[in-house]
Amino acid sequence: MKMIEKELEQFEKEHNELNPIVRKNYQAILRMLFEKENMPKETLIQLAHRIKPLMYPKDGSSLPHKLYWSKEIPLTQSFYFSFNDDSLVKNEKGEIVGVDGLIRVSKFTCYHRYDGYYGILRPGMNEVIQQFPTYLLADKTAEYAVRLQFPSLELCDMYDSFIDRHVSTVIVYRLKNGLPPEVRNQAVIY
Repeated sequence: MKMIEKELEQFEKEHNELNPIVRKNYQAILRMLFEKENMPKETLIQLAHRIKPLMYPKDGSSLPHKLYWSKEIPLTQSFYFSFNDDSLVKNEKGEIVGVDGLIRVSKFTCYHRYDGYYGILRPGMNEVIQQFPTYLLADKTAEYAVRLQFPSLELCDMYDSFIDRHVSTVIVYRLKNGLPPEVRNQAVIY
């Protein structure tokens, strides 16, 4: 896989005269096109074993407001909006698998396509993985947890009309003790 950061760095050198907002949007388009061309399905699935989503419960949930591991869901579907009280990973005793030992290592801007109705946000793990910083993937054994943040769920706050994408911030964590076995051994569904 090519180094996306090198391509973006080259782009910045060649286009430093552009308005900063326009340059940012062109960079986003370059990133999306580059990743779409260069992320084979096999690589996506392989990385999905090492990069897992974390979620907060939705408003109205009976669960305490803290992070939880999500059950498997197809990489191209919205883990963000399909997460509910039944989506928690549990061990063989039926206990919720805890989220412990998180070390925040990075954050990045992620661009999400939508499907279904126009403008409906449906972020999939495939988009997060395809845009994951390559310098973090250099360690072939590293495991990560990710959490998505949106300014709000109002369309005007999360939608960039110039690039026709929803925009999130992805917070990336490493785990002191690695992924729990119940999470690491999840099937990856494409």
